[in-house]
Amino acid sequence: MEYEHLVYEVDEEAHIATVTLNKPERLNAIARQDHLDILDLCGRIHEDNEVWVVIWTGAGRGFCAGADVQQARPAETEETPVLRELLDEQSWISRQGNALYGIDKPMIAAVNGVAAGAGFSLALCCDIRVGCESSRFVSVYQERNLPPEGGMSFLLSRIVGVGRALDLSLTSRRVEAEEAYRIGLLDRLVAADQLMPTARAIAERICELPPSAVRMTKRAVLRGLETGFKEAAYYETRASALTRRATHDVEESRRAFAEKRKPKYLGR
Repeated sequence: MEYEHLVYEVDEEAHIATVTLNKPERLNAIARQDHLDILDLCGRIHEDNEVWVVIWTGAGRGFCAGADVQQARPAETEETPVLRELLDEQSWISRQGNALYGIDKPMIAAVNGVAAGAGFSLALCCDIRVGCESSRFVSVYQERNLPPEGGMSFLLSRIVGVGRALDLSLTSRRVEAEEAYRIGLLDRLVAADQLMPTARAIAERICELPPSAVRMTKRAVLRGLETGFKEAAYYETRASALTRRATHDVEESRRAFAEKRKPKYLGR
């Protein structure tokens, strides 16, 4: 399936998917249909066992400028009341955050430019953020008379600390690349021409490891954000038991170590 403003590419041999937000003339701002396409794509990523790592980036000068506020309101149709009812229960940005956060495969944000509002939230939902000198972050929610959405209130304070999260949220000030790296919004800061190669190298390194263990590691770390120590330790034990069910990869790990060679994991 093809999308109007999303480019989805899968390197099946490497098990790496790349999602490019592709509306450069609008700094990849997300309109209603783009949002629905992202939800659909999240479902595809979740279900595709051949995709082990996902890279998110933007076309042109921006990563994602947030909601497309210049989008015309959709015409009334028979489906509109149903869609409105769904959106009334949870804002579209929150639905998008839940869909992104629910993907248990590692996700890397290659932040090639501005990440604002819903685009900032999208970057936060990724597990590793790589940036360059043109990367910058700004909340903008307050300026739209909104509190943080898309998981920002949950994730930002856990990434940069409560004080900095409130600073960035309440002032809606712009954070440039150097500060973003210093406070932990970016995990890697590289030259612009090394942005995608670095994101790809991280993805390739992750894909060298058993995918079941990688997924369970992500699940365990995220679960640890929401529980106490004892609950987190219990979940670690359960996760370890589940990874042992991937009998091929468990045996392959042992064989490769004994034979002093690089293992070839299959995800089963």
